[in-house]
Amino acid sequence: MMWRHERRREGRAFMGVVFLVIGTLLLLGNLNFINTRFLFSHWWPLILVVIGIKQLLILRGPGAWIAGLFWAGTGALFLASTLGYIHVAITSVLWPLMLIWFGVLIVVGHHGCGRNSIEDGSKM
Repeated sequence: MMWRHERRREGRAFMGVVFLVIGTLLLLGNLNFINTRFLFSHWWPLILVVIGIKQLLILRGPGAWIAGLFWAGTGALFLASTLGYIHVAITSVLWPLMLIWFGVLIVVGHHGCGRNSIEDGSKM
């Protein structure tokens, strides 16, 4: 039980830091210190990469690894596209990636996203 409580606290702290960073960037943009339009239009996929890293670092189990790698990989693909390293339209990649993601969820099972049945104390 204590381990689950620590995971929630780590998750809240992580999301708190994410909101602090985004809020600070928006404030600096509104005060004309940085160009947030350029920043967010080109670097928004980093949010997906951060979600993937959070999955890999905080959550446990095979579902967490699959989800973390999916989010980080998808974010890296979109980031490479927005920065011009690959010339693929994001919209042409989005639907196939969503279908792949749903297929992985069906194969692994929705209960595997970040939980391990042994750690939760439930039956297999």
